[in-house]
Amino acid sequence: METRQVIRAVQRGLSKLLRRSGIEAGSGGRRWDGASTIGNPQASTLAARGPAKNRAAAASINTPFGQRAVEAWTSALVGKGWQARSQHPDKDIARRLSSAFEALANPLLPIIARALVRDGEAIVRTRLNSEGHFRVQLIPSDQLDPTLSRDLGGGARIVSGIEFDAEDEVVAYHILPEAPGTPFAVFSSPVRVPARDIFHVFDPMFPGQVRGLSWLAPVLTKLRDRDEASDAMLMQLKVASLLTAFIRDPDGSLAGFEGETDGNALSVALEPGAARILPPGADVTMSNPPAGLSDAVTFLKAQDREIAAGLNLTFEQLTADLSEANYSSARVGLLEFRRRAEMLQKLLVEGQFLSPLWRRWIELEALSGRIEANGAALEDYMAVRFVPPGWQWVDPQKEVSADVKAIEAGLKSREEVVAGRGRDIDELDEERARDRRAENGGEA
Repeated sequence: METRQVIRAVQRGLSKLLRRSGIEAGSGGRRWDGASTIGNPQASTLAARGPAKNRAAAASINTPFGQRAVEAWTSALVGKGWQARSQHPDKDIARRLSSAFEALANPLLPIIARALVRDGEAIVRTRLNSEGHFRVQLIPSDQLDPTLSRDLGGGARIVSGIEFDAEDEVVAYHILPEAPGTPFAVFSSPVRVPARDIFHVFDPMFPGQVRGLSWLAPVLTKLRDRDEASDAMLMQLKVASLLTAFIRDPDGSLAGFEGETDGNALSVALEPGAARILPPGADVTMSNPPAGLSDAVTFLKAQDREIAAGLNLTFEQLTADLSEANYSSARVGLLEFRRRAEMLQKLLVEGQFLSPLWRRWIELEALSGRIEANGAALEDYMAVRFVPPGWQWVDPQKEVSADVKAIEAGLKSREEVVAGRGRDIDELDEERARDRRAENGGEA
């Protein structure tokens, strides 16, 4: 009788433990013990920004995958450079403006992209130098004072160096004269710089987020553990290659061996193909290094796939391992990657840097008198279109043929296809017209 009661009590306890009802993600129980939560994502992001940035910087320098991730995203966002296409009605002015802006912006883009991926944010300041020429200055993220947060009253406030007005609009940035830790850095108050002179490029993950978080943040722990595991496997392989023999010789004669004597011990060498006759009672035991490297390699490859997923890269992009890739799988993976890259190009590179930089550049050029623009004429100078870098073909023959058929069927325009290759259609048509004139002996 007592046994049945015990069994029923255990069954009731198990049923309560295993019962599932409602939304499991919001339930309690032992399965959620120790699980991490983010109650205030804005505050958590600010707290994690500095340590994550420093660890990501170390990973991008000291680990192959960290460096690969930063460079893969930099090349995807920047490529061979962006093209600026001024829409000014005067073609000569438009060409001159486009060339000058490309010379100004393109050298900065790789540095900005690396900072964006590694640090989570890139900060650019515009100003006029002592001679009145437009200057663009890249600022380390810690130079935007992360320790400065206070209430200014009336709804205005400063959060991590960024000043907001009562309507929650960014009105200024508080920049330290020197980045912390630099050779000439001294304790001094930050300088208040109007928001129109600062471009703060970052990808917000939560509403209300004011500072960027490293793109490597989801995988930093795994990157560190993976790097240490790889080093451990390498050391295990080195140890396994050190084959050692242990000779037991009860009578101490060691007959048949030659070597160097160290006290009562004799260091002997076992040469390949050598035959040794051991004295009676002698015994030889060979070392047996641990095995299992093949299973460890398979496990590490599974970890590499998780790291690639956390970085929004394909496995092949992260590892440069193309042994399992074919045309179909490579194309599917690249299409998904390109969709995200194009989104980030449009929202971050163009939306947060190139477009506002063009407007500020034209404003200051007009104020300095280097271009004569006011009123409606200024609008002509402001009009611009940016062409992102194009993507290389996976299979040129198949993809060009598909584009031609799409144009013929009316599913795509020539301009869409040309822009997808990173070219401007007006520039392409001019080059084609020049080629036709050359073929016809100079005639149109």
